Amino acid sequence: MIRQKLSFKISLIVLLCIMRISTFAQANFDTAEIQRVYLIESLNDSINFANNFFEFSDQDTDFFARYTSFCFYNTHYRRTDFSNKQDTTIIPLIWGTQRFAHPCNCPPSAGPTAGFGRRGWRMHFGQDFRCRTGDPIFAAFDGVVRIARRSTTYGLFVVIRHHNGLETYYAHLSRLLVRPGQEVKAGELIGLCGNTGRSRGAHLHFEVRYLGAPIDPAHIINFETHELRDQTLYLSEYHFRYLEIERELNRAQFHTVRRGDTLGAIARRYGTTVGAIARLNGINPNAIIRPGQRLRVR
Repeated sequence: MIRQKLSFKISLIVLLCIMRISTFAQANFDTAEIQRVYLIESLNDSINFANNFFEFSDQDTDFFARYTSFCFYNTHYRRTDFSNKQDTTIIPLIWGTQRFAHPCNCPPSAGPTAGFGRRGWRMHFGQDFRCRTGDPIFAAFDGVVRIARRSTTYGLFVVIRHHNGLETYYAHLSRLLVRPGQEVKAGELIGLCGNTGRSRGAHLHFEVRYLGAPIDPAHIINFETHELRDQTLYLSEYHFRYLEIERELNRAQFHTVRRGDTLGAIARRYGTTVGAIARLNGINPNAIIRPGQRLRVR
């Protein structure tokens, strides 16, 4: 009797182990399949939309059908380098039944750190809007929801791929009201304003990107009138001049002050001068520096 019970327990343990291994193998297989699909980003779809838009439009093509391989996981895909963009890409914003809606019924945040551009020693790739937690956030154009989830920096956020190849980002939301793969119309409610992620107070962080490359939303939208500046975006090297600033920031070198450090010692360590460090950081050459302080040295 005891042997039978023991034999039964051993058989049960072996069976459970086999099931566990089988499930693990299946999980790995499924994950590999998903990752393989994720790697096939629909960049070509966006390029075709922008470069062949009028041809597609004349044919009355079903735009949604052309999103053949959507990435619902990666927040950003590899940015296209437009540093030496020579041509002008014509991107229609309004055509046929396609309309525009301001992303929120709220004013743009004021101050040098609220808009697109340099923020300290890094770039801010969007426009911030003042809003209260729970205020409605709307889709700017018709499109398909590519991302609707939480991240460390963006908090709860939504990314929408539009029929002209542009993408818009809506970050720091308190609630998501759409799901990946969902079709949305301009002005449709997609989420609620919030203070999630890397955020200091409730606001909407709004971005516009083309082939992964950020574009200043102010080039497209007049935030004072809540209207488009033009029905067509003529995308040229002008829209990517910020890349020069970004490259400069990427070349910048920093030093975190430790106990006992002086400006003179730091300057000697990096082969520069106290005056140069003072100018880079906007401080007096005789300023007192404190442990933990971050200084740009080049």
